Amino acid sequence: MIHFQKARPGAHEARRRRPGKHTEGLQAGRIPWRLAAGWNIPLAVLLAFAIWFMCLKTMPVIPYTFFTTPLLGFLNWLPVFLVLVALTFALGNVFGASAVTMVVFGVLNVANQLKIEARDDPVVPQDLTMLREALTAAGGYDLRIDLPLVAAFVAVGVVLIATAVLVRTRKSGRSRVLVRCARAAGCLLCLAILAGLTLTVYASADLFNAFPCTNRFNMTTVCQETGFHYTFLRSMTQNNLQKPEGFSKAEIEERIAQTQTTAAEPKPVNVIFVMSEAFCDITDADAFAWTADTDPLKNYHAVQQSEHAITGRLIVPNYGGGTANTEFDVLTGMQTAMLSDASVSSFRVLHKNMNSIFRVADENGWQTAFIHPGKAWFYNRQNIYKWLGAQEIVFEDVFADATYKGGYVSDESLTEYLIADFENRQAVGQPQFTYVTTIQNHMAYTESKYGKARDLYQLQLAEELPEDAKTMLTVYAHGLRDADAMLGDLVSYFERQKEPVLLIWYGDHLPSLGDNYLCYRALGMDMTADRSTQDWLDAYAPPFVMWANQAGADALEFDTLAERLGIPQNGMLSASFLGAAVLDAVGCGQSDELFAFVNELRQEWPVVQRGTAVDAQGNYLPVLDNTAEEAVKEYQDRTYYRMKYETIE
Repeated sequence: MIHFQKARPGAHEARRRRPGKHTEGLQAGRIPWRLAAGWNIPLAVLLAFAIWFMCLKTMPVIPYTFFTTPLLGFLNWLPVFLVLVALTFALGNVFGASAVTMVVFGVLNVANQLKIEARDDPVVPQDLTMLREALTAAGGYDLRIDLPLVAAFVAVGVVLIATAVLVRTRKSGRSRVLVRCARAAGCLLCLAILAGLTLTVYASADLFNAFPCTNRFNMTTVCQETGFHYTFLRSMTQNNLQKPEGFSKAEIEERIAQTQTTAAEPKPVNVIFVMSEAFCDITDADAFAWTADTDPLKNYHAVQQSEHAITGRLIVPNYGGGTANTEFDVLTGMQTAMLSDASVSSFRVLHKNMNSIFRVADENGWQTAFIHPGKAWFYNRQNIYKWLGAQEIVFEDVFADATYKGGYVSDESLTEYLIADFENRQAVGQPQFTYVTTIQNHMAYTESKYGKARDLYQLQLAEELPEDAKTMLTVYAHGLRDADAMLGDLVSYFERQKEPVLLIWYGDHLPSLGDNYLCYRALGMDMTADRSTQDWLDAYAPPFVMWANQAGADALEFDTLAERLGIPQNGMLSASFLGAAVLDAVGCGQSDELFAFVNELRQEWPVVQRGTAVDAQGNYLPVLDNTAEEAVKEYQDRTYYRMKYETIE
């Protein structure tokens, strides 16, 4: 029951004169209404619902999933309730606690909607560490603030504050020390419960996958369909930058200061990276019996034999997926695997401007561009490539007249675009530095991707394969043939150009071909080797080729380029070293401290992969020796420092 108790004149002084009683009474201008403590929790439940409802009003549409999946609604309301109760214990007033709770959640929800409007990406916990950058960036957007909603928050806040002043919790007759200890314990308990739920319930992948969501790869869709509070808490355990053990900021700053960098001497060669979706040479397995005409990789094999080609295998971060992680490694010179011991998506760890091969190229006179005929929101690329400094960013919307194949913009249409883009850029009079990510041969390689398997190019086999593996390989090889045709068309076109061109072609990862490596097992390939042997790297080793036309070969002195770059005889190279090596090839590899360090590191350890390494002589180290361990530790520390502390305006 709520008891309101009006003070009698003189009660103040009377209480003050009574020994052993509470002497706190009326203060000038306040009505001493008292609220029974037992009402705090019921009021907290109601007020938490009210605050949550106001937060929902910041969204364009209240998610219908809250009605069809009550647990999802509960998990979005629960953080509001727990924070409100924790503050009630701390402040001793449920109305004051409600005012503070509403400010905290109101600001977060309004900021979330503004960020989605500006960048099509929700607020994540990492954003809270970059408030200064966020406020600076906000000035570059035409943000539409819902003033009536903000006014409603302010009005309710004023009412809550006024109520907090007018209505107080009735004092307990217990010792003040005991009461304060109990309140502190209650506050800490609520926060501990919230932390525990964040690490368990909100972090659960199984629970997340059980909730309805039309697109789990689009963070904005996830936020709007599963709720901001649930998404925010879930992201606390996802994609976090982890501080390396023994990291010393002062020590690594000293190392950075000692790094020898030299001014760039740019060679004006057109540089074009083409990362081909799931490109690999699995069709070279002994189980196949192709002829020269039917080989799905006939162009790739021809380019490999060119006197102006350097070939090898790129050791990438992931098997069967994680395209963005390979992009990150190549573009930044850092390794996704060094960001955290947990499995992370590098593009979800990155939240600020970052140095990259784009920025180095830009500073030295190249036109820079990222081209990808896929969705801008996927992997948050529409923001990532701004932060990485690409001057121009091209996504699927530009390919309005493209043909689609396998559900995506075809490699043929992308080839036509790249050739037209090259010619347009040549008219500007500056060399181009372009990174291209293809998409046509993206998984899944089911029979429906390109039509009936019987209507596709048929496999030519030297031995029988299981039907399910045969079907999947037929579909994959069909798309691989188109990727190879793209490589052949680009090489044929650039061979005829007088402008120097350096083309770097590689796969982002090996294709995922069935559960438990179905197709690989059918072809006799062991993709499950442990780290005791170098064989475990096979699952992370798509092929790459670095090719130059005649003008490019002359400009780069291609005859000695592999030796000068330190590309090992076995051609194995970590993906995080590729971009730095290309910068080195065009005279810009020593101008940035991290790229200078990486270019020195790869001369001795061309492959560094999750606690193992391969040295320049091809020797595999399943356990790093002291020298390698020290070098890799510095690499990880430099990575953390750049991600955590370095800023670019």
